[in-house]
Amino acid sequence: EDFDKGVYTFQSIGSVAICSVIGGGEKLLDACAAPGGKSVNLADKFQSVTAFELHAHRAELIKDYARRMGKENITVVCRDSTVFGEQYSQTFDAVLCDCPCSGSGVLKDNPDIKLNRKESDILSLNDTQSKILNACSKYVKAGGELYYSTCSVLKAENENICQKFLRENPDFTEEKFSCELPHENSALGVTFLPHLSLGAGFFVCKFRRKS
Repeated sequence: EDFDKGVYTFQSIGSVAICSVIGGGEKLLDACAAPGGKSVNLADKFQSVTAFELHAHRAELIKDYARRMGKENITVVCRDSTVFGEQYSQTFDAVLCDCPCSGSGVLKDNPDIKLNRKESDILSLNDTQSKILNACSKYVKAGGELYYSTCSVLKAENENICQKFLRENPDFTEEKFSCELPHENSALGVTFLPHLSLGAGFFVCKFRRKS
């Protein structure tokens, strides 16, 4: 009953950890937002949250989630985050790109991944991940923060994407951060591993746009 009333909700420990490292501010963009857990979590840290979602039926999930939790500062926009929108240029204090990935960090919850995921899928996902990160980085204000995260533990989807982004975007620098959930420091960002991080397999890296 209290769940339906929005008194509480459920969120994976990895998602909570990612939200915990994101600082507050005025305006946040959650670029790959469905089903809306991170948008709802971060709505208490920001005056307004804009949530992008590619698919209309999944955008409705975000709206329902925000409505149940009484978060009236979340605006849902149905759009493709790989495509740059000039109207959002340098608009946000912080942008979160929680990109589509292989799900290799959450195999215990999705065992079918082991059977259905192919190596060629990773290459396709890498292309999408880089496109999202590059397009959405342009929405960050000077001095603002950009976060890249996945529920993957594969270097190809994590550090490699971040290194490529920094090579192509010299106006951004990596920024170190701390997190209470046990983790492993990667070449860039941090990796949460199931045997260290209470079962979570996630990655997050923080960038800052130069002023």
